[in-house]
Amino acid sequence: MSDCPRIRRSIVSLLVTLGLILVFFGIVLTYATQAVFDRKSFADRAARSLREPAVAGLLADRISLAAIHANRDLTAYRPLIIAGARQIVSSAAFSQLLRASAEALHFVVFSQDGNDLVLNLADGGVLLRNVVPTLPPRLSEKIPDDVIVDLSDRVANSRQLAETLPKLRELAALSTYAWWVLAGGALCLLLAAVLSPTRWRIGRETGWLLLLTALFLVLVRGAGITMIPRFIDDTGVSAAAVGVWRSFTADAADRALLVGGIGVVLLSPSFEVEPHARAAWRWLRTVPARGTERVLRSAVLGFGGYGLVRWPRAAVELAVSVSGIVLGYLGASALGRLIFQLDREEPLARRAVRPAVIVLSFVLALVGIDIWIAVSAGSGGAGGGPGDACNGRQDLCGRPLDTVVFATTHNAMGSSDQPAWLFPAQEVNIAAQLRDGIRGFQIDAHYGHQVEDRVLTVIADEGAARRTYESVLGKQGIDAAFRIRERLLGKPEGEQRIYLCHGFCELGAVDLVTVFQTMRDFLRNNPREVLIVVIQDEDVRPEDIARAAEQSGLSERVYRGPVTGPWPTLGEMIRHQQQVLIAAESHAGDVPWLHQAFEVFQETPFDVRTVTSFSCKPWRGQTRGTLFQLNHWITRVPAPRPSDAALVNSYDFLMTRARTCMQERHKLPNLLAVDFSRTGDLLRVVDELNREGSAAVGR
Repeated sequence: MSDCPRIRRSIVSLLVTLGLILVFFGIVLTYATQAVFDRKSFADRAARSLREPAVAGLLADRISLAAIHANRDLTAYRPLIIAGARQIVSSAAFSQLLRASAEALHFVVFSQDGNDLVLNLADGGVLLRNVVPTLPPRLSEKIPDDVIVDLSDRVANSRQLAETLPKLRELAALSTYAWWVLAGGALCLLLAAVLSPTRWRIGRETGWLLLLTALFLVLVRGAGITMIPRFIDDTGVSAAAVGVWRSFTADAADRALLVGGIGVVLLSPSFEVEPHARAAWRWLRTVPARGTERVLRSAVLGFGGYGLVRWPRAAVELAVSVSGIVLGYLGASALGRLIFQLDREEPLARRAVRPAVIVLSFVLALVGIDIWIAVSAGSGGAGGGPGDACNGRQDLCGRPLDTVVFATTHNAMGSSDQPAWLFPAQEVNIAAQLRDGIRGFQIDAHYGHQVEDRVLTVIADEGAARRTYESVLGKQGIDAAFRIRERLLGKPEGEQRIYLCHGFCELGAVDLVTVFQTMRDFLRNNPREVLIVVIQDEDVRPEDIARAAEQSGLSERVYRGPVTGPWPTLGEMIRHQQQVLIAAESHAGDVPWLHQAFEVFQETPFDVRTVTSFSCKPWRGQTRGTLFQLNHWITRVPAPRPSDAALVNSYDFLMTRARTCMQERHKLPNLLAVDFSRTGDLLRVVDELNREGSAAVGR
């Protein structure tokens, strides 16, 4: 008979351990089932994510990109298309369309036979055409009806996704047993309570588990919001992903409150609030005997009184909240005492819970380690090239700067991935261009003031500005700039800064300091790269350009050597950390590292209006400069056309012109500058010219 209590304790210990584990995973799995694994709930939460501004913005962006992809010459009008797309995204019809697409995606993700991860919205063109008159008639006519908006193209083929999908499918299969797991855990705990003479102790341990589970649900929501940006470099996609996560876990706090509330009820009989509250009140109204306690009491009363006077509303709100918490706890405690009859204490349940705590702690530690490994792997940046390469090639390290070709973007600051930029010349922003392999940048600098969401250009002579840019932007572009300008005039202005914009910052602008910071960060992460920047400075003082470089930290990397030759090798520039050659077209001033562009460069004509008008004749700088800038784009009013770039950036066309100009000018094209650098074969041509090197000059 003496073995019976020992056997009973062992059975209770096993039941408590198994019950707590099953309850924890049952609660987590049931929530995951409702949030993710149930197809209808998944689709509803996906549609609800449209309420997140970042999600709606990304979808509008994708719709506009899909329309532009169907007709690349719509690129210049992307801000107008985005305005129409935002109107679409806010509609009830779009919400239903997204819900249906999300259901289809869910089937593919959690189907064992699903291989093609696609979340798309068909008939995007019809949707856009339905927002007329938001879009001008001539513009809407150019939008095809059969636009397909792909929302998963950036992740569908990733290695991480290929590894994650099988795990998700395993969890989905396991989730079908979630309610059974939860019920089994509850049954084990009930049986343990029946067998144990101290049921309240098992209730206490279960209460602690439920509080831990509630905390876990809250932390999972916060962890996703914190970790997602570390896996996604694109800030827009990252913000949208965080928005989707918030939408899918929106009720995590409610679930945590419910689970934690039950935990408090089970836990409350173990704690007496009233004696502690009475002791605290006595301590506040009675002068203590010891000096240390007197000082502490004086400080508490003094700071408390100051807080009541300084923040009366917050003090009232805090008092009400604390009172609500105390009253809720007292009610939970009373309920707990009705549920549990407090018998004499014995060590049975305390020992019984230890295996459960150990197992749960071990499992949670493994989960934490797995998350940490995933974050560490996901946050690692993509490697550049070989560790001893220069601009991606080892053979360039020993070559002087004037024998190296740099893939270069014309009007690099204006890109179609910046939603507010009208008439862009590039597909992606400068950060993305750097990742692509662009190493030369032609940018335009102006003074401006931030006004609301736009930049107001500082114009010294309005008439002269109109005449200067009418040949580039045309009447349509100039009129658009001044319409926006009139809307901004008279409103509060930010400080005057240098912005990169093409003619008028009202049509699109980016802060010069920000761009310089982007280049500085790139060089810190890729220390064996060399960049060239040519600034078309419109009434911008050289010392202000220098100040922007100082503020950004890029001045630490600027080239400070001679520019008349002989040039240092790329390896020498990298070794001395002077990797950025910066030139200004108009005024270099007394800044020692800012050089007069057309004393350094000679170039070809840049205002080419037809394919047959390209030539290699000297233009600005004549034949004085030691570096050669080959301008290679077709000027269109008011905006360049990707269809032109598809022709002139093609391998045969671009390589033929480069070789022709090399023969005529007897110089390697150090800056090979194009519009829409992702269209055509710029990087291929540059790589081949660099492989041939200086031997190709004069062929």
